Amino acid sequence: MPTYDYDLAVIGSGPAGSMAAVEAGRRGKKVVMIERLKDIGGAGINTGTLPSKTLRESALHLSGFSQRGLDGVELGLKREQITVAEFLSRKQLVIQNEIALVTDLLRDVKVEVLHASASFADAHTLVLDGQRKLSADKILIATGSRPRRPEGIPFDDPDVVDSDTILDLERIPETLTVVGGGVIGSEYASIFACLGVKVTLLESNSKLLGFLDEEIRARLEARFRSMGIELVFDDAVARVIDVPGPGVMVETKAGRRF
Repeated sequence: MPTYDYDLAVIGSGPAGSMAAVEAGRRGKKVVMIERLKDIGGAGINTGTLPSKTLRESALHLSGFSQRGLDGVELGLKREQITVAEFLSRKQLVIQNEIALVTDLLRDVKVEVLHASASFADAHTLVLDGQRKLSADKILIATGSRPRRPEGIPFDDPDVVDSDTILDLERIPETLTVVGGGVIGSEYASIFACLGVKVTLLESNSKLLGFLDEEIRARLEARFRSMGIELVFDDAVARVIDVPGPGVMVETKAGRRF
């Protein structure tokens, strides 16, 4: 039988890759995990699930949204009183704590972590950063996903962000147009609405989250409207127009502008 450097090589350190590496390590396998970014954890820890849920809790806490409706007493801060530093500080702490937990798990089962880009030389051989080679009996591809960036959208403009770069905002905006009423778009729409931002949610289909039970979806849409979110259905972005000063203008195929 051929001899390999490792029993298992995992490409990607997100939840799937990390847990596969840990489980193989627990079974006594020699494992290497390869991550091209400087931090492990993938989108689940760094840009997706964990940060967005932390921002949600931060928004509810800072805005007092969950305590509203008590005899008209306002317990939260206004949008202009909430700083980006306050809003994002908890997110970074949670991310670092989770990275530390996963790192300890990997270390305990002797998983080797290499930071490099991996490509295949053959079915059992990987090339790291175009130089170093390593071999493995089994190779798991767990490279995850990234936000789609449609052509014609000026993502080089600091006021145009995707679901990754929204985590690095420099200010709490006065208005926000969210393009896409899927899970992530709906989540960020509700987070910023909690902070007092005027949110428009633009969805090319006829409803939010089409996979939901119809009654739950209808209640969600009603709740969004009660929060002040403007829901625009059956329309899509035609172009994004730069405007003087901060902000951009979104023009839809139906000719509406936000």
